[in-house]
Amino acid sequence: MKKSTAKLILFLRKNAVYCILAFCILAVGLSVTLMMVNRPEGNGGLINNEMNLPDDSLNVENPEEPDKPDQPVVSVISFVMPVQNPIEIGEYCETVSFNQTLGVYEAHRAVDFFAEEGSAVYAVMDGMVESVDNAILNGVTICINHGNGLKTYYNSLMDADAVVVNQKVSAGDVIGEVSSTNRQEYKSGAHLHFSVTEDGVTVDPTKYLNFEEK
Repeated sequence: MKKSTAKLILFLRKNAVYCILAFCILAVGLSVTLMMVNRPEGNGGLINNEMNLPDDSLNVENPEEPDKPDQPVVSVISFVMPVQNPIEIGEYCETVSFNQTLGVYEAHRAVDFFAEEGSAVYAVMDGMVESVDNAILNGVTICINHGNGLKTYYNSLMDADAVVVNQKVSAGDVIGEVSSTNRQEYKSGAHLHFSVTEDGVTVDPTKYLNFEEK
């Protein structure tokens, strides 16, 4: 055996571990080189294509905003006029005004619609008739409950025959006629004494009335 061959065998025996390690490194490098040469074109061999993911799966620059919840809708209360084309409209007053029938100053927490006797009186909003009263001093009064604590009162009507308790009415339905049955205001002439309460508290009706419709 030649000396050179013997020296090579002796070298390999002494450095077998290193030789194997070098071979493994060479094999890994060769494999990586082959993968890079044969990788798909277009996106640099990104892993999402190897997993069959859609192309836009990595597009996170402009994510869609989640739908915002609907905003609550605020209902606006608007009354139709209880008397059409009134001759005159009195003012709501929480302090004092002169009552010419009684000859005293007192609060007038209602709006008076003056009109010819027998003029139609209309429900100002959808609701249900809660009461129909006929008192000696106050005259004929109809109360309509509109729900959510809102009620309207129609006083000084001619009679109590137009509607009955628990009857459903719609805005614009005729519920009575203008008269002067309210004996505490009869000197003012025929009129509708119209008032409104919210949760039992009397409020100014003009906040819900559109006087342009008169």
